[in-house]
Amino acid sequence: MIIEQSVYCRVLGEGPDLILLHGWGVNSAVWNPVLEGLSAHFRVHLIDLPGFGNSEELAEYSLDTIVERIMERVPEQSIWCGWSLGGLIASHACYLYPDKIAKLIQVCTSPKFVGDELWPGVETIVFENFKSGLLKNANKTLARFIGIQAMGCQSARKDTLILKKLLTDTKQASLRALSEGLDLLSESDLRMEFVQIRLPCLSIFGQFDGLVPIETSVAMQQLLPDSLQKVFMYSSHAPFVSEPEEFIDNIISFSRIKN
Repeated sequence: MIIEQSVYCRVLGEGPDLILLHGWGVNSAVWNPVLEGLSAHFRVHLIDLPGFGNSEELAEYSLDTIVERIMERVPEQSIWCGWSLGGLIASHACYLYPDKIAKLIQVCTSPKFVGDELWPGVETIVFENFKSGLLKNANKTLARFIGIQAMGCQSARKDTLILKKLLTDTKQASLRALSEGLDLLSESDLRMEFVQIRLPCLSIFGQFDGLVPIETSVAMQQLLPDSLQKVFMYSSHAPFVSEPEEFIDNIISFSRIKN
């Protein structure tokens, strides 16, 4: 039996409230490269998603239940910033609670990660391979996923070492959370929700991203024409690791735009 508990949240800094949601396979420590810079301007809320880091699992693992647990821990009228899987969650939160959230920042994410003839993305087999790999050797599979996140950019070796160290130094996610997180990535299609978002939105992309192809930026702009976009030219899937100073500057600038 799983006992429902609130998600783990660490708060640092002073200023406007900024919620940071990490991606699959890691935890809130992944934001360490930009934490000092962001906490100088924001009150940063570092969330461990359910089953990741210091957060307990959920009895039901869905976008709805994850959003509900996070909403219990964070103040209203915050800026929600989600990376990869965290971006799916942040987008869904803005759809469910548009009056309780100030702004949305999407980092290397997509309302639909799996591609088809009309939408850029990765093949379903990518997530299926990771899922089968978890059962055989979870540590090896997570290490391979970390490597893909930095692949293609000039600083790939350095970025991979940083990400692997952050993963090694912190508590590993539960196998159930990892498996169900992959299901969310492979099965979610939030395009009809995303098109209805009326909050100020900034979407950040990495030029060499192998998980969210750069073509996704065009497709997302068509869904939400009023949203702002920024492409990090020297980054893959983790621009806050590859180009931390520019990442911080973009978050600060976006936060200062009047609604």
